[in-house]
Amino acid sequence: MSAVRERSPMHAIKCVYSDDEKQWLGSLPSFPEHWAEGETFEALQLNLHRLNFDLTLVEALRKVSELGLP
Repeated sequence: MSAVRERSPMHAIKCVYSDDEKQWLGSLPSFPEHWAEGETFEALQLNLHRLNFDLTLVEALRKVSELGLP
C-alpha cells in the first residue's frame, strides 16, 4: 500500500490505496474503517473525494446537533 495526495480545486487530502490489477481500493487516514473503490485510479480519487466530503459533513453535523428534552 502507498500513500498519495488527492488533488482537488479546493484542497488536497491524503489517502491510502492498493491496486489489485482489477480494482483500485482506498481509504482515508482520518476514516480508516471506510473504503472506496474505482476501476481506475482517477475513479478511486473521485470516490475518495466524495467519501471525504460525506463523512466530514456527517462529523460536522454530529458535533453541532443537540436534542432538547422536554
